[in-house]
Amino acid sequence: MFKKVLELCKVRGFLNNINNDESVIGPVGALLQQNLKTEWLYNVVINRETNVFLCEGSFGDTYEFARNVCQERSPFGIARVIKDTEDTFDFDRYFFGRPLFLHTTMFVIPSFSTQFFHDWQRQRRTWWRKLSACPDRYSFSDLQTNDYGNQLLQIYAEHESGKVLVESLRFNKGLNPLVTRDHLYLKDGRKKVQAHYITSNISLSNMLLNYICDAYDEPDFLDKQRPLLRFHRKLAPYKISFAISATKSETLEELSLLALYLCRQLRDDHVSCLLLPSTIKTTLESQWPHYDELGVPYTVVLNENTLKNGISLLRSRDTTLKEQVHVTKLRTYVEQLFKNY
Repeated sequence: MFKKVLELCKVRGFLNNINNDESVIGPVGALLQQNLKTEWLYNVVINRETNVFLCEGSFGDTYEFARNVCQERSPFGIARVIKDTEDTFDFDRYFFGRPLFLHTTMFVIPSFSTQFFHDWQRQRRTWWRKLSACPDRYSFSDLQTNDYGNQLLQIYAEHESGKVLVESLRFNKGLNPLVTRDHLYLKDGRKKVQAHYITSNISLSNMLLNYICDAYDEPDFLDKQRPLLRFHRKLAPYKISFAISATKSETLEELSLLALYLCRQLRDDHVSCLLLPSTIKTTLESQWPHYDELGVPYTVVLNENTLKNGISLLRSRDTTLKEQVHVTKLRTYVEQLFKNY
């Protein structure tokens, strides 16, 4: 199956082939990767109860700012994108060049650090499962503890090709090489103690290919199997596509202008849309495979009846069912579809 996934990635613009063994991220893959990075940012930095600061420059300077603004009280954390790591991620070998890693470091006082590490484990696995088409595929490795009491726990995804490492979590009781010893001391009541630190490490390119494999499916369609990508709505590179069915050139032109108008409305609402040219020879059945293989959750269908009564059809990628939505209500309806995801 993995060979089919790679072939689909190259055909649909997720990956561009460099040689027989390595690829670079294509234009559609770049959108997917950006969505993944955004979801990581919201989960780790913005939506957490703990203060986490985004580091674009010096880790030491960011730590000093975080330590001071939090009045030397934990927990607090630093999130950053790095180029070097001690972890080896399975899917990185399929990409050309050095991978980027999403790295988070949380600083916690010893009296709370063990409980924090346990909570962090559950939160991280829940995040992977939340965005997955098959949540049960994500599991923990056995907990590894060294002679110094430092611990390593890894999150794996189970695919047909085998287990794939997706994230490494570490619990460290020693010194942090990027922080001076004196500054690692934080307040615990009236005293100061040397903080423990907990890290999370994710390869961005490995995560990209993992979620493509996660979304890949081959359901039956008209007694034939055909591939599609069941991306979570938040991850899908394109949320909405447009399909036009017309038998006359004049009708096609009118529907194309309507599609452009609706597309602009949705893009104004920050909904990523895909609007491709159509001809009178283009059938709806010939358009579904393209959009399904791109993982587009919904396709707006415009036909000759749309010009008569204003009714469009909204086709679901996952069920292939179509529901009627008046074009004047489409903008609001799409907003509700994606609001709670």
